Amino acid sequence: MQSRTTIACLCAIGLLATEASPFVRDRNPHAFVLAGERIRFDANLMPQFTDKQINESAEATRAGLAKWASTDHGRRFIARFNRDEYEVLITENWMEEGIGRAPQPGLATLVAASDHSKIKAYDLILNPTFNIPRSVVNVYPSRQPATPADQMAAAWAGEMLHIYFYSNGISLPHHQRADFQQEWHLMAAELGLPNMPHADDDE
Repeated sequence: MQSRTTIACLCAIGLLATEASPFVRDRNPHAFVLAGERIRFDANLMPQFTDKQINESAEATRAGLAKWASTDHGRRFIARFNRDEYEVLITENWMEEGIGRAPQPGLATLVAASDHSKIKAYDLILNPTFNIPRSVVNVYPSRQPATPADQMAAAWAGEMLHIYFYSNGISLPHHQRADFQQEWHLMAAELGLPNMPHADDDE
């Protein structure tokens, strides 16, 4: 009788082990990661946020990504990085002095840029609460984003451009490079901000 009970218990444990546990989280979901979960994109590369991402991130951050994803450069960059080879960890930080920042990764990540077997991880820090004075926006409408969503779209574009250079093994500084500035001005124009600068002082 005892042996039957033991066998039954072991079978039950085995059955439970095959069930997906709601408490087990993917510790490394790769690609674009917001609120601990991978951002999913539809066939048009528009973001499809989970309930957790909606509840645990700022609306401006999500709206900014959607606006950037609607541009040619946005779709191109999303297609490039939306693979298990990369991880872009998005963090919102209300203490940031600007709208966004993409810190340079470690040397090992830069060196592994062309190694498709290695996961390259990058940090993308956004400040969805950063406020540009209305007087500045009114005077320079083609240089300054007018709404929080516009600010976050510019932050996504500018900081992902840094990450794009990192993914090619190119370390800082980037701003002085002619190819960086050329790409940035094209991206800014797509967002309706053709004269928005992106240099060291602007971050």
